[in-house]
Amino acid sequence: MKVHWQTVRNYINSGKLNASKVGKNIRIRESDLQNFIDKKKFVKQEHEIEIRFATKNRKLIEEKLLEIGAKIVYHGHIIDHWYASNFIKSMQQKDKYYETDKGYGIRIREQDNGYTGKITTSLEVKKLAYPPSHEVCLEEEIEVESLEKTHNFLKLIEQKEMTVLDKERLIYKYKDFKIVIDDIKNFKVGIEIEMVTDKPHEAIINEMKKLAKILGLDIEKEITDKSVTYQYMLKFARF
Repeated sequence: MKVHWQTVRNYINSGKLNASKVGKNIRIRESDLQNFIDKKKFVKQEHEIEIRFATKNRKLIEEKLLEIGAKIVYHGHIIDHWYASNFIKSMQQKDKYYETDKGYGIRIREQDNGYTGKITTSLEVKKLAYPPSHEVCLEEEIEVESLEKTHNFLKLIEQKEMTVLDKERLIYKYKDFKIVIDDIKNFKVGIEIEMVTDKPHEAIINEMKKLAKILGLDIEKEITDKSVTYQYMLKFARF
C-alpha cells in the first residue's frame, strides 16, 4: 500500500479496513485488503499537479503566453517565511522527512497584491500526495492576523524559521492551467505550470509538457525535479 504502518492501523481502528487479532498479531484477509484498495480508487480528491522550470528566457516565455491568449490574473510582491521542526538540523534531514508519509512543509506568506495594494498574511501546510514524488501536492491555506502572531504560534509547536524568500510573482491563466512566474530576488526566475484537478496526474503532466514546449521552455535542460524555491533553500536555509 506504500503507506506508514501507523496509517494502516488507523484504517483498522476507524473501521475502514477489516482485520482480526490472532494472539498478539493483527491479520488482514487478502480479500478485505483488495476491497479496501478498490474502494479508495473511486474516492476522488483534488490535488495540485505541477512541473517546474528554471529559465533565463522570461521575456520570450511571456511573449509566447500573450500570443496564445493567456491572461494575467495576478501580479504582486511576496515574502515567504519557511519553517521546519526543531529536530531538523539540515536540508538533507528535511528532505528525508518531507518525502515520507508523515512529512509536511509550513510557510507564512506576506503578500502585497500589485493591483490593490492590500497586504495579506496566510499560513500554508503542504504535503506530497505520492511521496517521494514532488509532482503532486496536497495543500491547505488559511488567512491569519499577522506574521508576528503566527510566528509565535509556530514557535510554541516547536517550529523554527529556516529561510526567508523575497520574490515578484506573475500568474497567467491559460485554459485550465496556471503558469506561475517567480522572480526571486538575487537568485533565479522559476516557472511552474500548475493544475488543480482530481484527474490522473500522468495524463495531465503530458499536457503540461506540451504547453511548456509551445512556450519555448526546454524540457531537457530547464525542467527541474524540485522547485526554484527548493534550490534557494539549498543555498540559504539556516538550521
